[in-house]
Amino acid sequence: MPAPRPLSSQTSPPAPGRTGEAGLSLVEVLVTLSISAFAAVLIIATSRPADPLRSDGEELSRTLAQLEGRARISGKPTGLLLDETGYTGMVWADGNWSALPRSRHPLSRGVEIRSLISPPERGEPQTPQLVFDPLGHSTIDPVILAAQNREWPVAFPAAAADTAP
Repeated sequence: MPAPRPLSSQTSPPAPGRTGEAGLSLVEVLVTLSISAFAAVLIIATSRPADPLRSDGEELSRTLAQLEGRARISGKPTGLLLDETGYTGMVWADGNWSALPRSRHPLSRGVEIRSLISPPERGEPQTPQLVFDPLGHSTIDPVILAAQNREWPVAFPAAAADTAP
């Protein structure tokens, strides 16, 4: 009786129909990529476009939270200047209000700001209608964004903190 060979040296016979090569052919890879690309096109084509009212409302809420945080951290009042086409973040420095860099946010087409706050008249100095006090004692009037027959009430940072559990 011959001695058994170690397992590592034993080889299994090749699978029937294969010549000993494993892997996918180029045709199989191309078919898989084509099916994946077709599925991606279908998903994108059937997805809904973004709601400009909602995205503008969420962006305005984020901007208000950033302005409030900046006021508390820097110790300087910050504010938001509203106009017909959008809004701009401002900061109180050296005795006057100045616009923050890259803080201008235009509204999407068809979206407008509805609030109890009136925009400044032409020729008046630009002062923000919403002001955040560094000590957190800010009183903010409600702001509502509107588009067509829908409205989006803007969530304020202080209101969100008051309702948190």
